[in-house]
Amino acid sequence: MTYAGFDVDKIRLLARELRKAGGGAGGLQRDLAKVLGDAESALNGAPPTSYQPLLDTMRGGEARGVPGVLATVLPDTAGEIDRRCDRISPPGAPFPPGTVVDPMIVFDRDEPDQGKVNQALDAIKGLGGKDFGMNGNRDDLSAVAKRLEELTPAELDLFLSKVSDEDLKRYGRLISDTGDSWLNPFDHNGLPDGERREHLSHLLERAGPGLWGKLAADLPGVQPGFDSTDVFLDGVNSQSGVSTTGLRYGMPNVPMFADGVQADEVAQGTLGDCWYIASLKATAAADPKFIQDGIRQNANGTVSVRVWDKEGKLHWVTVTPDLPVDANGNLAFARSVSGGKITESWPGYYEKAFALLYAEDGGGAPDSKGGDDRYDREERGSYGAIEWDFTEKAPPYLTGNDADGLDLDYDDVKKAFDSGHPVIVSTHSTADGVPANLKGAYVARHVFYVKGFKDGKIILGNPWGPDSPDAVVTPDEFKKWFDDPQKLSVGD
Repeated sequence: MTYAGFDVDKIRLLARELRKAGGGAGGLQRDLAKVLGDAESALNGAPPTSYQPLLDTMRGGEARGVPGVLATVLPDTAGEIDRRCDRISPPGAPFPPGTVVDPMIVFDRDEPDQGKVNQALDAIKGLGGKDFGMNGNRDDLSAVAKRLEELTPAELDLFLSKVSDEDLKRYGRLISDTGDSWLNPFDHNGLPDGERREHLSHLLERAGPGLWGKLAADLPGVQPGFDSTDVFLDGVNSQSGVSTTGLRYGMPNVPMFADGVQADEVAQGTLGDCWYIASLKATAAADPKFIQDGIRQNANGTVSVRVWDKEGKLHWVTVTPDLPVDANGNLAFARSVSGGKITESWPGYYEKAFALLYAEDGGGAPDSKGGDDRYDREERGSYGAIEWDFTEKAPPYLTGNDADGLDLDYDDVKKAFDSGHPVIVSTHSTADGVPANLKGAYVARHVFYVKGFKDGKIILGNPWGPDSPDAVVTPDEFKKWFDDPQKLSVGD
């Protein structure tokens, strides 16, 4: 037996067993899919008494979900185990029995450098009461940020476990405040928005899960709040009438993806951001790969989403994996819905990243709430910032390109759509006088997206999701009841 802090022989045996198990995963997938199909048939259309979203991934192919996907995952894992065993005990040249090897080697991490951690602790504490001089504090803050970003993940975890909340909160306030001082209107303070966003994403993507809460509590811009949203303050969505009582952060009870990007399944949820979700659905319909390529899950469990800022600069905004959920633990804001059930969480991460980066909130309040500071205020870095805004503002953040306004003309809209462009369009402030054929589908103060054309009519999809009817309108109805169509451009 070779022992090097680990029983290498037994670990290699585990790798062989994983490869063997992977070989049978495809057959197991087919057998389980058949059992599910037989059970569904036996129900004769009656609804099942339980629901587990992951069961749906067992249908329709061997590599779609568990267990079929294990046909590739398990052999890949076995290969990684063998590679790391070779580092500990190379074949033909093993360490002598009883040799203890630092466990960090197995995870390809060097042991934390306590000296670097102490230097970072001293640097961040030194910001307290420091005279930054006439030029402002930006250079000092950039130096501290660089020092933190040079820490390995293990060193960053050690730093975060030791730094005081007082020191970290002071750092968070300083990097967030870019205002000029009264002494010198030309000094440079804080970190520029884009630089600060990159810095926070870097820290969050490398920190251990047990330290996300500390980052969120001490550094503004890590976790978007929702306690300033209309739906939280009112306890209900004023358009849909859906209750938002019990809104809180929680881990999604559905996977990020179950069957890839399906635009029809994207549902707005209870937050009043139809102007963004309509753009997301329209873009997903036109180019699902573009949307799927814009989100990734990181090794530590965080999620990074591609978002452009108001200056047109691309960022990968990293967020924690928790999302707003309702009193029953179900996703409350953006999500995917199929068959009346929530099935995927990826739209929620797009929405969360957008809430952190959106920088053009102009305030405003619902009817009868004007002048109430709880509602009527400009916000940054929160879900409140993305409630109720103008149709053309969302596309640049989602696609990297400004939207182009179109005339309220059937032919112009059809030409744009047929050319592969997503198209969105807003409605009037009131539904008074809407014809009977539209009353079930038309929503005032809302944004729809173009789904297609049929029999000389425009089919408009509702961002509320698949349970909401499409608005199918004639060219004349389109001109009369809709406003401000926008053509989106995806990619370069």
